[in-house]
Parts: sequence; structure tokens; C-alpha cells
Amino acid sequence: MPNRPVEHIRDSLVLTGADAEIDLYELTPSGGTGVVRFKSDNDQKWRGNTYTGMPLKLSGEKRTIDSGLSMPTMTIGDQSVDLSAFKPFVYDGNLDNAIIVRRHMLLDNVLNDRLIFEATTYRVKRVSEYGRSRITLVLATASDSLGFSLPYRQYLPPAFPSVQM
Repeated sequence: MPNRPVEHIRDSLVLTGADAEIDLYELTPSGGTGVVRFKSDNDQKWRGNTYTGMPLKLSGEKRTIDSGLSMPTMTIGDQSVDLSAFKPFVYDGNLDNAIIVRRHMLLDNVLNDRLIFEATTYRVKRVSEYGRSRITLVLATASDSLGFSLPYRQYLPPAFPSVQM
């Protein structure tokens, strides 16, 4: 076994947070009045916008071959948060069909203000629960929410002359 300096071995075992992943969310009400930016945990600034930290849980998101994407559920809030700011959106119906964009990205890209992320767009299908300290939204993706899936590629004439309809 070769002789290695102890410092090299110690440095190789140090854990770093450079690979941390975070999600930034933007909610655009169906009425189009403003954008609400939020994320779980603490506040974060990215690309000149502040994403407000709040308790948040996105659950039930999975993709299957048979049925496409499932309908995930987003729960915002807990007993320590006052969500009365959402009250006008709920009672005016602006949360129905609202658009939520989730930007999944590395923490390093957020801290260095890089425009590198994976975006997923959801539509709020319905508000299943609303209270002063908690709101639960049932989400759907744009293509799977209407009961159909978009094909990967269509093979149609004239690009494919051997295909007949």
C-alpha cells in the first residue's frame, strides 16, 4: 500500500454542500394578478427576485408508464404560519387553474445566480383544503391533466412518405 499523507485522506472525507438541490416555486394566479414566489425553509434571492421561505411539502409526484404523471399534492403552511394572504385568491377563484412553476436546481447555481435549472409546470386542479395556517392544492401537469398525453414524435407525411393514414 502506497504511503499517503494523512492530510490527503482527511481532505477526501470532508463533506461539502455544493451538491445540495433546492426547489424554487412561482405561483401565477389564473386572474394574472402578480406572481407569488416561495420555497421551503428560509428566504432565498435569485435573479433579482426574493423567494419567501415557508413550510412546504410536495407529495405524490411519480411517473408511471401506464398513467403518466400522478396528481401531486402541495401543502403549504403549518401551525406557525399565517396564510391569510391566500384568502383573496381562494375566494375569488384565482387559485383554480393557477400555474405553478417548480425550478429544481443546485444550490451552487442559485448562490452564483446562474440560469441553470429543470422546470416543471403544474396547473392547480383544485384547492382541497384551506385554513388560516394551511392550504392544500391538488396539481396536474399540462398534458396529463386533460386526460391525454403528448406523443414523443409523430411520423407523418410528407416527412415520412412511406407512412399512410
